[in-house]
Amino acid sequence: MGKRQKQQVTGRPSNSPRENSKEMPIDLLIDIFTRLPLEDVARCRCVSKLWSSILRRRDFTQLFLKISSTRPRILFTFLYKGRRIFYSTPQDLDPDRNNNSSPIIPYYQMHFPKGLASSDKVCPPILGLICNKSKKPLICNPSTGEYMSLPKARNEMSPFFGYDPIDKLFKVLSLSDDFVFQVSTLGTSGEEMTWRMVECPVPHYPLSAEICIDGVLYYLAKVRGNISTLPFMVVCFDFRLERFKFLDLVLITVSSALINYNGKLGILSASSYRVDYNTEAIELRVLEDADEVKWSKTVYKFPYYWKDLAENTYLYIVGMTTTGEIVLSTCYVHNPFYIFYYNTLKNSVVRVRIDFGIKPLRALNCSKISTFVNHVENVKLMD
Repeated sequence: MGKRQKQQVTGRPSNSPRENSKEMPIDLLIDIFTRLPLEDVARCRCVSKLWSSILRRRDFTQLFLKISSTRPRILFTFLYKGRRIFYSTPQDLDPDRNNNSSPIIPYYQMHFPKGLASSDKVCPPILGLICNKSKKPLICNPSTGEYMSLPKARNEMSPFFGYDPIDKLFKVLSLSDDFVFQVSTLGTSGEEMTWRMVECPVPHYPLSAEICIDGVLYYLAKVRGNISTLPFMVVCFDFRLERFKFLDLVLITVSSALINYNGKLGILSASSYRVDYNTEAIELRVLEDADEVKWSKTVYKFPYYWKDLAENTYLYIVGMTTTGEIVLSTCYVHNPFYIFYYNTLKNSVVRVRIDFGIKPLRALNCSKISTFVNHVENVKLMD
């Protein structure tokens, strides 16, 4: 009896909601938990049944996600010795950081078991979740270390990951090697995931990474059978209605990235075939009117020192941060890995070296590094 009293005096968590409610209100606990880093949230789940139940509550996970969106991160993922690895780092740069600052060491998040991820391509993260594009696609949450496999499709497929914000459902659109489209919904009342056919009136080849904005998936493509690289078109797939729409588009180069520009589709493209020290500018096109297919166009010219900063590097356009900075990066671990922040308002560029703390490998043993901006941490478990 005395031992139990001693535990209560020292403030150790009890499994009784009534006792805990006297010591600390649930709302206060939730407020405290939302301020913790990921690893501490994971530890708190093991403290008591009460804490574990609180950390699974919908109001807590949604509040944590909302706060996480105000402190976005840059997510890195690549294949290393047969395993897909995930790292991340805070997206916002230290205002005092310059091109001579020391490297940033990113936070290791998780990895898939060896052999589960064979492709070097992944879908952009949505609300903290990410889908890889291997023969056996997986949905994973780098914040919790969990993953789940998608149901087997009729043929080998290429998945596109999206979210319907109205019905609050994650969905996956798949394109098979015989140009058949199917869609599947994740997490619907414990029902088993299945594929259903979706009619696509224009068979096409996807050419770019995708982006999902307000429930609509966008990616660049060209019509099947068109041997010319031009013209491109923008494929739009409404995840709620499960319908396709196509917009004509003429681009000079395939060195492009699709972005969410204040809720509108934006396309960042380089003035040359690939981004390097010879690239003079980056062009931004914004879809101002999807019905009339009207685009605005802005050209951002690199500062005079760009040639020296990007010498001997080949880059690709990652995207644009929520604060309006264009992010570019190199591709492989076997070379020094850099990300570049281009501030279009100040017309300034800061180069940041990322040190993953792993032994560099030849390109044959390490895939291209996929870099994503505006990643958020999601502590909701995959029940």
